[in-house]
Amino acid sequence: MTVENDFDSLPIIDLELLNGKQELLLEQLQHALFHVGFFYVKNHGIPQELFDRATRLAIDFFDLPQEIKDKSDKIHSSSFLGYSKQGFETTRGRKDNREQFDLGNELNIEVKPGMPEYLGLYSPFPWPSDEDVFGFKDTFSELLDQYNILAHRLTRMIAQSLELPSDAFDQYFEPNQQNRSKVIKYPAVDELDENDGNQGVGPHKDIAGLLTLLYQANDLPGLQVQNHSGEWIDATPIPGTLVVNIATGLETLTSGLMPATTHRVLNPPPGMGPRYSIPFFLSVRLDKPFEVLDLPKKFDSLKSKVVISDSDGQFKDLFLNKLSLAMMYNRIRSHPDVGYKYYPKLAKEIGVDENTKF
Repeated sequence: MTVENDFDSLPIIDLELLNGKQELLLEQLQHALFHVGFFYVKNHGIPQELFDRATRLAIDFFDLPQEIKDKSDKIHSSSFLGYSKQGFETTRGRKDNREQFDLGNELNIEVKPGMPEYLGLYSPFPWPSDEDVFGFKDTFSELLDQYNILAHRLTRMIAQSLELPSDAFDQYFEPNQQNRSKVIKYPAVDELDENDGNQGVGPHKDIAGLLTLLYQANDLPGLQVQNHSGEWIDATPIPGTLVVNIATGLETLTSGLMPATTHRVLNPPPGMGPRYSIPFFLSVRLDKPFEVLDLPKKFDSLKSKVVISDSDGQFKDLFLNKLSLAMMYNRIRSHPDVGYKYYPKLAKEIGVDENTKF
């Protein structure tokens, strides 16, 4: 099925237009949000030097002996933050061929009896030590802060593109909030077992938060976006840009007006070496259920557009009333070993138990 006026490339939004051409910027942003769900941003304000430093440290970390990386394995924390070995995450039950380190700004909450279970997501987690990779924690914490500033700038622009007050999304944030990032290594196909295939990460939508920002750290193919006709479009790295995509939280708040577009990553072809990327996920507070925004009636016709997706829209029915549960289920489904260790009751509710292959 071909959807009329579908996209075959991702638009580029120049944030320099904020200086004197804001109306044009909002017009371009509105089109990208309503009809694509993915776009590049340039002149975003995060120093390239910081991305370069983070990339060097990421490569240094992934090049460490396995026993050193395992010291910061996420199995050591109920937060689902920390290191994951190659192939230790799944999408829709299939192994993702990637090695990664998940991180977030530290809240270090120690969960006690009677506290909400989701607060375990904010518990302490293990970082690589400076002895192993000097400056890793400091650099990625700095990058996390820079990402957060940019993401909040973008949410204000998105609100304005919906003809809402610029602070319309502020109710879903809290002052001491955790946002997450990760650094990922996707091995080339010739570095994998012959039975592994080339699924770096399978077709999915980013769950529950509002936005994802992504730095593609080297000039290798892999990221693909599924247009509304179901065709896969390459999101080729463009120097000086970040990729931005809508997460399912923003799709839910706008009743589908802004689609959380399905995407995937393929492992690089043989002989090209590994692909590295550093995404950031703008989270929301988990103690406040989503409420659909009251949007201008002029947008109503866009809510019924056809979108073909290979994603299963997992746990979407929980977003409007049990957002924290949706987040917990998502993390357990992706990392069943951690989920069963720390949240066995919740894990069993979605079929993860002592017989699950971790």
